[in-house]
Amino acid sequence: MTTPATAPTLEIQRTLWVWCGVYVSAWISGLLVGAPDITPADSSAAVAEAYATSPSVLVNAALVHGLAAVALYGMSTLLGSQRMRRATRAAGLATLVLSLIQLAGEALLTFGLASDGSAALLGLDSGQVWATIQVVDGIKMLALAALVLVVLLGQTRRPVWATLVSGATILALLASAAGFLTLSAPLMTAAYVALPLLLIWAVVAALRFGTPAVVADDAQPV
Repeated sequence: MTTPATAPTLEIQRTLWVWCGVYVSAWISGLLVGAPDITPADSSAAVAEAYATSPSVLVNAALVHGLAAVALYGMSTLLGSQRMRRATRAAGLATLVLSLIQLAGEALLTFGLASDGSAALLGLDSGQVWATIQVVDGIKMLALAALVLVVLLGQTRRPVWATLVSGATILALLASAAGFLTLSAPLMTAAYVALPLLLIWAVVAALRFGTPAVVADDAQPV
């Protein structure tokens, strides 16, 4: 028979901090590399040109949609309570799959495998591919909000400051998701708030929300 311990093991905590470090570092590096400045009002030709003249965009995509997504999934396997483990991992896996779809879309645009509006190529249009990437990003933000919520609900003890960070992150993600799902430029700017909060939440989660270890009853002190 086993019962949950009161805190994560040192090994779990260390691994969680490694994943957290990779996640935050990948996002910050991706932001420093930069991405094309595109709005929903831009034409397919403008989208194609933006990607053609920004060779570093695939590096950005590999960092934020590849490495960061893998790191966040790694975190999700070590976050939350035992009873919420499946939901936590499911939300983490959803964000990983959606991120990889975005990465594939970014690769299509970077390698010029989508049309600029003047000639069909692979039956894809640059503007439509870009719009699809944004919509997928909106769905991913919903999955991220679910991850933050599930991790929080799984806690028996919720420090006020950690709860406030989680709540603010969820609200910012939902607002940002609305913008990306509807391709509304004003609402999409909510991402400028949601991303910093998400990075802060990752640090808070690594600090407070690690999955408690499970130990045998006979291993506990009498």
